[in-house]
Amino acid sequence: MNPHSRAGFGLLNSLLLTGSVGLLLWGGVYVGKYSGRFDGNEFSELPYGRPAKIVGGGASADPLDAQKKAGLIAYGKSCVACHQADGNGNPSLNIPPLAGSEWVQADGPNRIIRIVLHGMQGPVKVSGQVYQGNAMNPWLKTADNPAGLTEQEIADVLTYVRNSWGNKAGGVTVDQVKAVLGATAGRADAWTAEELEKVPASGGGAAPAPTALTPDQLKEALKKLTADELKAVLDGVKPN
Repeated sequence: MNPHSRAGFGLLNSLLLTGSVGLLLWGGVYVGKYSGRFDGNEFSELPYGRPAKIVGGGASADPLDAQKKAGLIAYGKSCVACHQADGNGNPSLNIPPLAGSEWVQADGPNRIIRIVLHGMQGPVKVSGQVYQGNAMNPWLKTADNPAGLTEQEIADVLTYVRNSWGNKAGGVTVDQVKAVLGATAGRADAWTAEELEKVPASGGGAAPAPTALTPDQLKEALKKLTADELKAVLDGVKPN
């Protein structure tokens, strides 16, 4: 082979080697600087270690930001199958929307906390449309319902739905969830819309005290008792 040809190949090999090493070094620096630590939530080429820009001088412009992010995760786990990612529900299956719902955007969360804790049954009117009783299951995590939501997750997911898809309402705290849970201790039945409308949307959240039965209502209630139950009632009201 011509000596000049071999010299040309040697020069070419040296250039290729030098170029390859340079590209590898550049690629290592780029990946180390812009990988975002390979975090799936990192979408920008923000160099690791560079401080993020603070808006308004605070740590976060939205005090509910962390709760809404946690609520989104809980929503995807437990709610999206019925109420859909866009919050519009499924009218063909009588599943009402959360987006634009007056129940969701009420002054306070007392009613919707009850719905998530114990479920809901019967017809409900949302945004002018009546949805005919596709029952919602209770979502509180218990020994009998291990796939449910913890008290904190309920607070988070309700904060998320009250502030998504155009909804604008306050956040929900775990203390509010616990307060409603305590006020409804012992309840096993799902709520109806009629019952919930009697519960104050905000404030203490306790259900209104039961009203006294009329004489006719009392007679009807007594008729439903067994003989033993009726005897026990009468024994309890006998004068000493």
